[in-house]
Amino acid sequence: MELHLKAPLIALAPGEVIALDDVAGATIKPTRGTVWITEEGDTADFVLRPGERRVVQNEGRTVVQAIDCAWISIRESLPEAA
Repeated sequence: MELHLKAPLIALAPGEVIALDDVAGATIKPTRGTVWITEEGDTADFVLRPGERRVVQNEGRTVVQAIDCAWISIRESLPEAA
């Protein structure tokens, strides 16, 4: 995994996996390549391609795996205004 701090992107090699814990509300968006996503507490799996996004619905572990060379951005949810 390669993390670019200036441009918040993570590069994943084919088959590479990252596990994210307790990121409900975060948005995962591939900018290149295809990724598979599964969330703890959800029986559905999701395959995303560039231009698609997934907002994580559940706390617990979220697993993202690159199907091919992929670049993804992960953005935390913004706090709601009072």
